Amino acid sequence: MVFKLNKSSGTLKSNVHKFADLSALSTSSVAPAFSIAASYGVIALYLGFYSLMAIILTFPVWLGAAIIFRKFNRLYPNAGASYHWGSRIVSRRYGTMQAWIITLAYFFSIPPIVIPAGEYTAALLYNTGIINYSAYSSPAVIFIIGSMWIGITLLASILGARPTARLTEIFLIIELSIIAMFIVIAVYFLPGHTVNNISYSWFFGFNKLFNDPYRFMIAFPVIATIMDGWEIDSYASEESFNREKWPGTTGILGLIAVFCIYLITMTLMDIETPMSMLSASLDPLATWSGYIIPHYSFIMDIAVIASTASSLWLTTYILSRAWYAMSRERLLPRQFGYLNKTRQSPYANLLMIGVAAESINAVMLFMPSIESFFAELLSISGIFLMMEFGVDAFTGIYLYTHKSKMHMKLFYLGLSIFSFAGFGLMILFGLVTNTEFLLLTAILIIPGIMLLYRDKKYNGNYV
Repeated sequence: MVFKLNKSSGTLKSNVHKFADLSALSTSSVAPAFSIAASYGVIALYLGFYSLMAIILTFPVWLGAAIIFRKFNRLYPNAGASYHWGSRIVSRRYGTMQAWIITLAYFFSIPPIVIPAGEYTAALLYNTGIINYSAYSSPAVIFIIGSMWIGITLLASILGARPTARLTEIFLIIELSIIAMFIVIAVYFLPGHTVNNISYSWFFGFNKLFNDPYRFMIAFPVIATIMDGWEIDSYASEESFNREKWPGTTGILGLIAVFCIYLITMTLMDIETPMSMLSASLDPLATWSGYIIPHYSFIMDIAVIASTASSLWLTTYILSRAWYAMSRERLLPRQFGYLNKTRQSPYANLLMIGVAAESINAVMLFMPSIESFFAELLSISGIFLMMEFGVDAFTGIYLYTHKSKMHMKLFYLGLSIFSFAGFGLMILFGLVTNTEFLLLTAILIIPGIMLLYRDKKYNGNYV
């Protein structure tokens, strides 16, 4: 056997991830190519050329969260990250509620990646003539390809942290190389490809925000889905070298790197592609690449597939480590913390995630009558992701108002307040502009509230 199963909790393998590994994980987990392909069309539909300004306005809030994560990692590096910090700094019950939010945030983020992974792969096979149109448009084919990616995710994840990191680095090199190639080509042909002249207002047109605030309100939750993922290095802290210094720092670097990719790529897309085409496209990255080099635009599909696949197993990685930590601290059943003996990966909860993702994949593709319900349910992952970071910011407020002797206390307190207010506003925008989001969020929060009143107490020690 490749590994031996172990029906007991153990310790994750330490000293696996180096600085470069953590940086790659943080960058790849944000999934720049997949995020642009899947979300920029919707953002452009709401905001047009002012999409760039909305992303710029959102970035400081996320950067504040990343700096807070860096500080928490120095104080309490733990595979449970957000959940563990809330439990340790505020209270056990507070951490329990945060554990539920984290579970919803990352679990609801996984199935929406599976179907696009199948669709993008099928599109590449169709564009290169490997399959015909009937196969390309077949739900069964999409299901089979999506299942293949789930299988690869489980194999890489169960084999352990090091194989996951190596596979991620390979896919990230492919993704970034292709994006860089298209950027160079786009800049080279810019004089002859200009459709829209660049304007200062694209980046700082605040009058548009004040004149039409509703469009910005409904766009911010969508933008949230393209700005998270850098925090994976916090959940990988126990498996990294220099666990009290590197995790958190690499998350900041990953966030900044992806933000720069967004600004450069999206600006070129807006210049070289009719906005009506971008806002109406299900894959604006493919639309843009088709304008640049029509005969070779399928190459961009490779970047998107690499990005989507990486996002799939890295989101799974985050959730599996969070569940492992929750099991170790007696919040979840001990089965969630089972590790295999040789690879020291939480195989049991990884299998649970894989089975759940496969089941939802099948339901959404083969049962159209409830597909729209699942699509709406899964689309609120952005709300819960913002809740996670908002709660972390509140944890920071609690810490820096209760600890009298802390280095740069006022700076981190101010940053925590700023981040908490930013995420609070974006969550409010998402809920007040979508009644279904509001209703589903209220329903899904109820089990978390019920968990607060459990009488079981944890008698062990924090790691």
